[in-house]
Amino acid sequence: MTVNEAVRALGTAIQADPRYQAYMQAKQANDANAALQEKLGAFHLKRMALQQESGKESADREKLMQLDTAVNTLYAEIMEDPGMQQFQQAKQQMDRLVQEVDTIITLCVNGEDPATCHPDLSHCTGDCSSCGGCQKCRCCHLSLLTKIVL
Repeated sequence: MTVNEAVRALGTAIQADPRYQAYMQAKQANDANAALQEKLGAFHLKRMALQQESGKESADREKLMQLDTAVNTLYAEIMEDPGMQQFQQAKQQMDRLVQEVDTIITLCVNGEDPATCHPDLSHCTGDCSSCGGCQKCRCCHLSLLTKIVL
């Protein structure tokens, strides 16, 4: 089996995983939710207007405050939607699966035994800004490699 064949088999396994199925179902449900899509559209338009206004040399502070309030209100409404909450939970599980796969691949590339290496993500949040340098995630490992090379 070639690497490309193995990766395609991995893709098939990921798409058969219940976490992927839950993610896709939640995504499709949100895509079909007209009220949610309308709020998302309004959110994006208000956010673009906020960015445009804040980019002006003489931005209107009152308008900025109104747009900021509108953006925050729409965001809160979107995140309160049960479908969006379900999607966020499914996305977190899917992101965790992808992170585990990525960690295993990285460990293998670095010489670990593919049959026994384990992605210990118990201390890794996936947010590199809060990381103390666990050396287990890709960001920390690349940071370590950069220090060694330089």
